[in-house]
Amino acid sequence: MNTLTRARERKIATLHAAFHAIEGDGLEVRRAIPSSAFEAIGPFIFLDHFGPIEVRPGEAKGASAHPHAGIETLSLLLEGRTVHKDSLGNTSTMGPGEVQWMRAGRGVIHDESPAEILRREGGHLHGVQLWINMPKGAKHAEPAYRHVRAQEIPLLPHTGTVRLVAGQIGDVAGPVRTSGDPFLVHASLNAGGTLHMDVSHPRELALYVMTGGVAIDGQAMEAGQLARLTSGDTLQVAVEDNSELLVVGGDPLDAPVVRHGPFVMNTIAELERAVRDYHAGRMGEI
Repeated sequence: MNTLTRARERKIATLHAAFHAIEGDGLEVRRAIPSSAFEAIGPFIFLDHFGPIEVRPGEAKGASAHPHAGIETLSLLLEGRTVHKDSLGNTSTMGPGEVQWMRAGRGVIHDESPAEILRREGGHLHGVQLWINMPKGAKHAEPAYRHVRAQEIPLLPHTGTVRLVAGQIGDVAGPVRTSGDPFLVHASLNAGGTLHMDVSHPRELALYVMTGGVAIDGQAMEAGQLARLTSGDTLQVAVEDNSELLVVGGDPLDAPVVRHGPFVMNTIAELERAVRDYHAGRMGEI
């Protein structure tokens, strides 16, 4: 019986180190998706991790006004305070534990900047931004935006804090529901604990270590590493140091991905259209 149970556990298929990049107005990030070895994990085609860093007064950086098309962005803040503005007319301030989801679709412009208090007084900054690919035939959908408060994100019964941002585990569903059946769990766990989850639903799955250190089936992982996982029904992670983790996955991509900076389409022709729309001002302005 134990052998059958263990056979359903997801293990590490391949292990990858995130690489360093500079984004926006000079914000240093670790990029875990994509890599030279893979293009996506389920519908997630991008994962940038920024911080944790101590920001001195006057030195906070973000990403001033820039366009997107053909994707959805999902930002999760762990520490700090940032302000979102977009060409749809939305303005909202995100604090720790909160999520901002935006469907770029046919095209939108947004600005992601540190809040004035962070610029003025400094403080801690830590978070991630993910891009969810939009399916073939839906790349030109109307843009939309949603700010998800921390209390809207359900907690899973667990020692530590395990939050289901997207996807479903048993009867619990995350607040972010969209195409590609995205699955996203954020876990804050103490050393010596074990993360055990039902992950039978996502077809593709990976675990990214933001801070700390863990082990899966005895194989150690450290901060800045992403493990692509085998198929299976359960995930068991031994927490060796106080850790912040992301578990990401969902359905594999349904069409080729053609990228040019913030635009992600399925064909060169669609990409060229997005660039033309942006330069013609059809994505609006903030």
